[in-house]
Amino acid sequence: MATAVTKIKASHSTSWRTWQLASLLSLACAVGVTATPARADQLEKVKERGKLVVGIKTDYPPFGYLDADGQVKGFEIDIAKSVAKELLGSADAIELVPVVASNRIELLNAGRIDVIFATLGTNPDRAKIIDFTHEYYQMEGMVLLTGKDNPVKTWEEVKGKKLCGIQGNLYNRTLTEKFGAETVLFAGTAEMFKAFQDNRCEAIAFDGPILTMKVAEDDWKDKYKIAVGAFAFNPIAGGVRKGEPAFLEAVNKAITDAEAQGVLVESEKTFKMGQSDYVAKRAEGAKAKAN
Repeated sequence: MATAVTKIKASHSTSWRTWQLASLLSLACAVGVTATPARADQLEKVKERGKLVVGIKTDYPPFGYLDADGQVKGFEIDIAKSVAKELLGSADAIELVPVVASNRIELLNAGRIDVIFATLGTNPDRAKIIDFTHEYYQMEGMVLLTGKDNPVKTWEEVKGKKLCGIQGNLYNRTLTEKFGAETVLFAGTAEMFKAFQDNRCEAIAFDGPILTMKVAEDDWKDKYKIAVGAFAFNPIAGGVRKGEPAFLEAVNKAITDAEAQGVLVESEKTFKMGQSDYVAKRAEGAKAKAN
């Protein structure tokens, strides 16, 4: 995705303006006035820009991925476009920025994106540094993918074993601290799958929906299996920077409206995710509130 870079050339006039600003600030301090930089509301910024900048995944079907034509599609892409339509009047008033688990919060807090829709699991530690939107999906937690002949049947049996995974995953710490596994972590799923096939780890420990889809592929279904089921389920939500209540409220309203209109229920069908009770119940609750 192309990124516009603005080059600012130094000049005598720039130096003169800098000197003038420094002089004014010094004068303000001398008379006891505190200079506080103005901070525009994020919702106003987005509307003025006319575009919502969203951090999404492009290697994580069915939530966000590139199709055969190189177009980004997925369950969370539908959510992002619904939010853009609600805020700006068009689902196309959007810029999709690829992120991975290890950099999505960093990019958000650096101001590179407005909001995250990238399989962001909610937890207290993350809530200290960002604000979560309404939860919109319940992710099946980590499962274990192994070779067909691998005898492992429980999480307790992964102690001391090398497991491939993804950087920034919510459950990596559980693997090492509770189950005693050795994690070999990658930035993206393509690297993770290749490392596993190259025998750099004995199994893959990753999110259930992704590994369930992977093991059903023609090149995988006869060689690999889901050996151990999920040990946890975790709601996922969007994320925005702290201190932006109006923007958060607007995004939350857009998510609720999308649920009430059946967008998420239809998206589950489109991307062959099955119909989860979680999404269906949220849709029913949103419709009831709207009526």
